[in-house]
Amino acid sequence: MKEVHPGIFSIREGGGLSGVVKPPENVYIIAGSDGLIFDAGYGTKKAIKALIKEIGIIKKIYEEKGKQFNLTRVIPSHSHPDHFSGLKLLREKLGLKIVLTKEMAETIKNEDNFSKSFEESSEDYFKIKKKKKKSPDRLGIKIRRKLYRWFYRHGYGVSYIDDPEELIDENSEIVINGDDRWKVFPSPGHAIDHISLYNEKKGILFSGDNILQHITTWLGPPTCNIEDYVKSIETIQNLPNLNLILPAHGIPIENPAERIAEILKHRQERADQVMGLIVNNRNSGITPTEIINELYPNERRFIHGLARGWVCLTLKMFEEKGLIKKTPGKKEYKFLPL
Repeated sequence: MKEVHPGIFSIREGGGLSGVVKPPENVYIIAGSDGLIFDAGYGTKKAIKALIKEIGIIKKIYEEKGKQFNLTRVIPSHSHPDHFSGLKLLREKLGLKIVLTKEMAETIKNEDNFSKSFEESSEDYFKIKKKKKKSPDRLGIKIRRKLYRWFYRHGYGVSYIDDPEELIDENSEIVINGDDRWKVFPSPGHAIDHISLYNEKKGILFSGDNILQHITTWLGPPTCNIEDYVKSIETIQNLPNLNLILPAHGIPIENPAERIAEILKHRQERADQVMGLIVNNRNSGITPTEIINELYPNERRFIHGLARGWVCLTLKMFEEKGLIKKTPGKKEYKFLPL
């Protein structure tokens, strides 16, 4: 637990599996008489027990100083499982109200709705789908989907919320501790229902997964969108008096302008690289897998799998803009410039 700004505490939950499949997560406590938790973290009994212990330490610090400490609400930044899984147990253990946007509420109200947000994986994107081919491919997809569901239930502690206490608009305002006003605004791209929380007076932004200090956020089908992501980052870039970004993963960002500029430059460079490879292969065409092999020649298969998401989204973006066309190959579509 660390106080990252007066009255704002970051509690780091440990991840697992190399920190990629289950990354370490920051849960933020805005402390006071009517305090709020931003991002609920993991929902395993172990994670919730550790989180409540840290909250107890913060409460003790406040009480020793004669300050009021009372948490009343919890809101996630978006409906990915490392952000909402702890909601139900936090409500049960601490008596909190669960606050969701309408879109989040729809996504996490049951397993079937949530599963739609990941079951169209980037591995299936732009692959040639043969009508008569059922097994073993179809069987493999069904097994993979069952494994995903099992892993989220047991590894993340996912539980679903069909009865949130409060639904808010994605463009709204939350008042914390009596007079502390925070703006809620949509920031899609990494997730279709992603929101950010901003206090202009303090110059503090809770960025969720959109802006991280040392790595770029994951982008991939089916609910990510490259153009939406860039627009969200540009919106954040134009926030007045932005001094500190508190991300869902990693350390606080004390140089917001520089980091935002880096992210926008990186996304443009990646788009230019993909287009350059398509133009260079204008005669034969190039597949997503070939693009990934060119961009990550010495990386492991796992990294290739992660990269496939943003590569496929970039191809989709170019296709929708009428900049490229696709033609069937043996196993994947090939892309050519128009």
